[in-house]
Amino acid sequence: MKWNYKTYGIPDELFLRGKVPMTKAEVRSVTISKLKLKSDSVVVDVGAGTGSIAIEAAHICRDGKVFAIERNQEAVELIKINCEAFEVNITILHGQGAEELRKILSFDRVIIGGSGGELDEIISICYEKLAAGGICVVNSVTIETLYKANEMLRKIGFKNIEVVSMSVARGKNSGNYTLMEALNPVYIISGYKE
Repeated sequence: MKWNYKTYGIPDELFLRGKVPMTKAEVRSVTISKLKLKSDSVVVDVGAGTGSIAIEAAHICRDGKVFAIERNQEAVELIKINCEAFEVNITILHGQGAEELRKILSFDRVIIGGSGGELDEIISICYEKLAAGGICVVNSVTIETLYKANEMLRKIGFKNIEVVSMSVARGKNSGNYTLMEALNPVYIISGYKE
């Protein structure tokens, strides 16, 4: 399905998902806003899952380039299918985050949604390869990853570090009533490279 809108927040049900984790629409919207994308941005999505964030970024960065790095083969196939469905062009790199990041010369925006246990190394590579003025955003569902990402971003030299905790609940019909069903809280950590 082509997304004909200028806003982000593509409904979750429009993505083919399988058993692969996916960043929910509300979290994607805040994540994309923290990236401060431009039409010509070069974006890397590490741990891309279904490709939902990369696809949203590709809609905005029509004159730029978007890379999706993913180690899971099923997820790589889903990214390909979702890219076709949304009519976007994304370069998919299949492998470990740190190894695949090293293959990209430079970029100005990066989202780390999954690290496969390589978070420190991935953040280090991102800082090295990010252009001046670049932004790194890390999404975390655990407080351990939140702590580690926050500390690593500070240690390596990122500036204006911001942490947002998101708790989203969606209405679910139950007879004549609407119950609010909570999604897992997510932490969004962002930093800027001078």
